[in-house]
Amino acid sequence: MKILWQSKTATVAEAFRLGPDKVAMNGGNAYDVQAALALRRHYDVAIDPFPIRRKENVLRYWWRMSRYIAPADLLIMEPFPVVYGKRVPGQRSIAMIHHIDPVIRSSSIYHRWYFDRLIERTCACDRVVTVSAYWRDYFLGMGCRNVEIIYNAFDPALYRIPGFDARAFRARFSLPEDKPLVYIGNAIREKGVYDVYEALKDLPYHLVMTGAANRAPDLPVQYLRLDRSDYLGLLRSADVVIAYSQMIEGWNRIAHEALLSGTPVVGSGTGGMRELLRGGGQPEVGSPAELREAVDMVLRERPVYSSKGYEYVRQFDLAYFDRRWKEVVEQTISSS
Repeated sequence: MKILWQSKTATVAEAFRLGPDKVAMNGGNAYDVQAALALRRHYDVAIDPFPIRRKENVLRYWWRMSRYIAPADLLIMEPFPVVYGKRVPGQRSIAMIHHIDPVIRSSSIYHRWYFDRLIERTCACDRVVTVSAYWRDYFLGMGCRNVEIIYNAFDPALYRIPGFDARAFRARFSLPEDKPLVYIGNAIREKGVYDVYEALKDLPYHLVMTGAANRAPDLPVQYLRLDRSDYLGLLRSADVVIAYSQMIEGWNRIAHEALLSGTPVVGSGTGGMRELLRGGGQPEVGSPAELREAVDMVLRERPVYSSKGYEYVRQFDLAYFDRRWKEVVEQTISSS
C-alpha cells in the first residue's frame, strides 16, 4: 500500500529526507514529519512533492492541484492540500489538522472562505487526526466523523540525561544564578510575552525568551537564539516556564517539553493547552494579574509540580505515537 503525505511546505519534505534534527521547524511541521517517519516503519510512505507550494499565488496553486491525481492508496493531508487538492473515488484520506486560528479566519473574506472550505473538506475525509480533546470536540461539533486524537510525543529519555550542569549552562549564556530563571517562550506578541513582562517586571526574576527571530525587540527581556540542544538545556535550567499564549493552541510543545524536563509550567490554557495543564496538574491563569501569584506558588512548591507534570506527559512517548498512527491508518484502510 502506497501512502503519500501532502504538505504545502518544503520544510516537511526536507526534514523527512535529512532527518528532523537537521532542519529548523515549527511545532506543527515537527509533529507531521515525526508522524510520517513513524509510519514509514510500517508502510511505503513518502512526502508527495507535488503539493509543495512554489512561488505562486493561490489561484495558480489551486489550478495546479485541481489537475493532479496523487498516485497513492492513502493520502494524509495537511490543511492546504485538504482545501485545494483532489481525491479520486476509492482513494482513502486522512486530514491532519492541529488547530484553526479564529483571528486569521475573521481577517478577510478569503480567509473565511478558506476555513469554511477546510472544515467542509476535512469532514469529507475518511478520518481526521488532531492533537487534543479540544479540537476533537470542535471537529465533531462541525459534523466531522471518525475524529482521532494523537497527542504530541517525545522520547522522555532525551530530557533526563544524567550529568547536565545547569550552573555551567547559565554561565555560558550569562544567565544569573542569584535569581529564579523564568522562560517566557517564543519572542512573539501572540505568545503573550508582553503581558508576562508587564506582570513580572518588578519581581526578582530573570526573564528569557527564544525563537528563530526576535519579534519583540522592544521588550527588555534577554533573547536567545538556540539550537535544539541548547534549547533543551534552557528548559532544564529554568525554574519555571510560562506559556501565556493568546492564540487558540492545538496543544503546546514548549509546555510539554518543559514538563518532560522536570520544569513546572504556568499557562493560559487556550485551546488544547488546557488539557495538557490540567492533566499535568499545572496552574492555569486567566489573566495577567494572576501570573504573579501562580509563579510564586510554583516556585515555592516546585518539586510537587515537577513530579505531577512529568508523570503525566511521559506516557506520550515514541512507542505510543507509533502505535496510535499505525492504528489510525489500519482503521482507515480497512473501513468500507
